[in-house]
Amino acid sequence: MPPQTQTSPETNIEALLSRRARQAGGGPLLQGMDRVGQRISFIFGFPDPASLPASEVAATTTKVLAERGHAALQYGDNAGYSGLIDALLAKLRRDQGIEASRDNILITAGGSQAIDLLLDTLVDWGDAIVSEMPTWLGAVQAFQSTGADIVSIPIDAEGIDVRALARELDRLHAAGNTPKFIYANANFQNPTGATMSLQRRKDLLALTRQAGTLLIEDDAYFDLRYDGQRLPAIYSLDDSGSVVYMGTLSKTMGPGMRLGWLVGPPSLIRRVSSLKVDGGTNVFGAHVAADWLPERLLPHVARLRKVYHRRRDLMLAALDRHMPPGTTWTVPDGGFFIWVTLPEAIDAQRMLPQAQELGVEYLPGPACYSEATGQNQIRLSFSFVADDLIEPGIRIIGDVAKSELREGRA
Repeated sequence: MPPQTQTSPETNIEALLSRRARQAGGGPLLQGMDRVGQRISFIFGFPDPASLPASEVAATTTKVLAERGHAALQYGDNAGYSGLIDALLAKLRRDQGIEASRDNILITAGGSQAIDLLLDTLVDWGDAIVSEMPTWLGAVQAFQSTGADIVSIPIDAEGIDVRALARELDRLHAAGNTPKFIYANANFQNPTGATMSLQRRKDLLALTRQAGTLLIEDDAYFDLRYDGQRLPAIYSLDDSGSVVYMGTLSKTMGPGMRLGWLVGPPSLIRRVSSLKVDGGTNVFGAHVAADWLPERLLPHVARLRKVYHRRRDLMLAALDRHMPPGTTWTVPDGGFFIWVTLPEAIDAQRMLPQAQELGVEYLPGPACYSEATGQNQIRLSFSFVADDLIEPGIRIIGDVAKSELREGRA
């Protein structure tokens, strides 16, 4: 007789998951990226595909392979390739006014790894962290997955509301609770586009010092300013080691490079680096970026500013023509996003499938909050959509919103 086949019970993966994995939910933040572009997509903050410096990067890659290919294709230091660190230190000094040394900087795989490393270094389950809200959805998901007690601070026209922040910090102090950090965007805040005034930056820094905590200054869009005067990084205003500065090449050289950085006190950078076990962040790409940055970054950024400035203005004009009465939106000085607040009767999440059926997608507001709010808000990215598709896409969103209003009144 043939042997009988026994079916083994399926392994219960859910029972083996860590607390962080269970908290994170069941799906990745980015998926189906190969299909992006099949709709008029206002959903993600992707750079304009046509502006990515592919030919320049290809030429630099050939040069790097010829001159030091063996080193570029090898494992690298935890802190990152020293040539890229030196190029970034020069850029930070010239553009952001940040004076730092090699001991102050750590190369990361974009802002996402930077946030994860800081959370691994600073936050235990149940610790308090303070964050502007709404904020970058990647940060929201990362904070939630740590099991942290997220203290949300609202945004006004100048970024994080320092009066509300002061009240929350006083409340935490009275309870004997020091938050592990305060997270904020100073320039072209994601998703609202708000930029902090110089006084707001100084006030935020003073509150951070008073609370005895750290400020994580996320400055992903620094180079992409279209209006107004450049303002100093909060890091450059600090002499107490209270600020950790985050930056990235994802919005300029290209997100596929997966290169970002942290700048902070050497003692913290050493701790963060000890938890970074990736064999060196994109060593090959770091060699290429080190040679590309010194001569190529500034002219490339100048081209990007023209593209995105034009698209921002096209989107603002389309919103003015097509959105229903009672809708408001921000006018950012830079970055990729406009934050739209629809009439309260409209649920942006509910109307999204209708917009998608008509070939348009956007990010519903609740994705940018750690709590259940923002139902009538949407984030629109103007960076990824071709000029001639911006108005048709906004018209569709406006038509769907008007239909939602009519149904609500009925």
